[in-house]
Amino acid sequence: MSTDQPTPPEGGGEERELTQEEMVAAEMLRRLMTTPVQDVVFQTMATFTDMAAIRMGLGPRGDEDFDLPQAGLAIESLRALLAVTNAIMGEEAAKPFAEPLAQLQMAFAELVEQAKNAKDEAGDGPEGEGDGKGGGSSAPRPPQGAPGGQGGDLWTPGGAQGGGKLWTPGEG
Repeated sequence: MSTDQPTPPEGGGEERELTQEEMVAAEMLRRLMTTPVQDVVFQTMATFTDMAAIRMGLGPRGDEDFDLPQAGLAIESLRALLAVTNAIMGEEAAKPFAEPLAQLQMAFAELVEQAKNAKDEAGDGPEGEGDGKGGGSSAPRPPQGAPGGQGGDLWTPGGAQGGGKLWTPGEG
């Protein structure tokens, strides 16, 4: 009989060593059972904040990671989690993410406007097809001094289909 094999416990059941995958799954389950949900929510909000800024070309690799639709999704996801956090955990818990969200939304709106203007200049049709004499790159540039923003197909006063205008504080 080999000494490498675990001996069966009393009661007839067999004991075996866990595989690497089973150990990883067990550790993940332990973490899910012991980590407070609010910690996961806050970490997720921080991740969405970073992702939005990076996808707007404000990360260490600049325009290499530029992806406006992905930035918009991260911003809208952050906005939704911020609303839930505010409603359930209170304004004080949500406060650290309110200003970054506002900055991301403003920067995003600026990028969307730049993209729209570049598309209008580059082409003569709604598909953006034209003579290519639009004058320079059509890619929007990240705004100076802002870490992010909102606009495009996302929520704007007046509807999500472009029927609204950019909301600014103090305007109705």
